[in-house]
Amino acid sequence: MNKVWDYRRTSPELSVQDEDWVEFENDYNSRLFLEGAFNRLEALQEKMRDAKILHDYDNYQSALNDYAFTTYKAGSNAAGFQTKMNELKQFFGKRIKNTPPVEGGNSI
Repeated sequence: MNKVWDYRRTSPELSVQDEDWVEFENDYNSRLFLEGAFNRLEALQEKMRDAKILHDYDNYQSALNDYAFTTYKAGSNAAGFQTKMNELKQFFGKRIKNTPPVEGGNSI
């Protein structure tokens, strides 16, 4: 449709006469506007996703620190920490690593 529109603008005598070219131009311009808006929204969505990933990483590191502290306190029989550790164990278990969770995985 881009090439047809180019021909219509540069050589209108080569275009079909029965077509409503005003309507074609209106639709074409609306399409260009919507495509531009869509591309800007996609770029914004990507930036938001990237920012979320950074925050997820920061939160995960803090959660690891808290779990390590919880296991330390549970080992010294401090009140309440054994229960907390048992509940968090499903997310961390015995594998405390400094890697973020897989996207879509368990929520800590």
